[in-house]
Amino acid sequence: MQQLIKPIGIYPLVYFRILFGLLMFCEGIGAVLINWVQEHYVEPTIHFGYIGLEWIRPLAGNGMVYLYLVMALLGFLIMVGWRYKLSSFLFFLLFGYSFFSEKTHYLNHHYLIWLISGLMVTLPAHRKYSLDVRRRPELETEVAPQWTLWLFRAQLVLVYFYAGVAKLQPDWLAAKSMSIWMSAKTHFYVIGPYLNTPAMIQLVVWGGLVFDFLIGFALLWPRTRMVAFWVAFAFHIFNSAVFHVGVFPYFMIAANVLFFSPEQIARWFFRKKISPELLQDVPLKQPHWQLRLGAQFCLLYLGFQLLFPLRHFFIPGDVNWTEEGHRFSWRMMLRTKRGHVYYQVKDPASGHVLYVSPNDYLVREQLKELPKHPDMIWQFAQFLKLEFQKKGIANPEVYAISRLSLNGYPAHPIVDPTVDLAAIPYTWGAKSWVTPRPEADGWPWVKQIISEK
Repeated sequence: MQQLIKPIGIYPLVYFRILFGLLMFCEGIGAVLINWVQEHYVEPTIHFGYIGLEWIRPLAGNGMVYLYLVMALLGFLIMVGWRYKLSSFLFFLLFGYSFFSEKTHYLNHHYLIWLISGLMVTLPAHRKYSLDVRRRPELETEVAPQWTLWLFRAQLVLVYFYAGVAKLQPDWLAAKSMSIWMSAKTHFYVIGPYLNTPAMIQLVVWGGLVFDFLIGFALLWPRTRMVAFWVAFAFHIFNSAVFHVGVFPYFMIAANVLFFSPEQIARWFFRKKISPELLQDVPLKQPHWQLRLGAQFCLLYLGFQLLFPLRHFFIPGDVNWTEEGHRFSWRMMLRTKRGHVYYQVKDPASGHVLYVSPNDYLVREQLKELPKHPDMIWQFAQFLKLEFQKKGIANPEVYAISRLSLNGYPAHPIVDPTVDLAAIPYTWGAKSWVTPRPEADGWPWVKQIISEK
């Protein structure tokens, strides 16, 4: 515990406050300018909330556009350190609101940004080079408790490492998903013809696996840190160029700088020379009980982050098929799904059956994601139940007729077409109405090894 509250230079926190605020300013403005907010929040008339949090709904009309512009402003205020605690707290709330109000476009990097924004609320990143210090000079300090820096580092190592753990599966090693991804990139200018070659696909598959497993630890070790940083830099720039994953690569590059020592960050970005030995004698401005509480929070938070992404190992079924435990677990680029679904709505009183297409209700992105996620299929069935009750059918039965292909294998139903989804409650964990991944799917070389043994 004493090591966690040991004084270190505050410069890494100040550096990251400035970069985080700048990136969030650009992200908020960019999401509006390219119509991303409009496509995902304004145009849909139906929204898929996270089950249990359906009460969090997007703002009506252009409300979400204004919300993203406010978040951009808050990003700017975080960058310059004006009312930092309030600005970072409001950003955390608003980003979380936008994230949890619509899960159709769930992305791991949005989840990570939300987590990091929440952590920043607890950190004294405004106590140097900020408008808060100019307004209240007594806030200024040269030091921060060591846990504030190690909290970021540990979170980043977990993201990388669990991304590597998730790749230890036959489909990834057989390049099933990556082959499909790369085949859709051949039209890219200059690099396109080289992306779909066997050598490039194998490089990405095995290089990605080794990178995710080792890069966090290589960044932690001083002897490999500089090389690891530039390897990570190249990795994230490649992802940005090929997979177009928004601000995430640049966010990770900025965050990876935090693995360098406070002395190096102070020298590179602030032209300040600091001595860690002398800083140990500089008193921290927080009361001792606050320092201990912060260190305890650090341990509890990292304990949760260490365990929660592993929950899918305790849920029967292939997570790539069922999606149980996929979200919030740093499982990236692992599966490609293509499918379709339509619904049968039956009036039990008359026996009359109606066929309903989601195309009549949903926008393009929702139609693309609906067949992939059993929870969304169930949610849309609940929506249809209410819709047809309004039309006079007292207890409509709703059945989903689905076909889904995972990683290029033959399509199969993902939900049982004989189960009335309108009549069953949603339960956590494995579900009887979600079909198991067909045994005929893939993994032939693994099955051959097992049979030979």
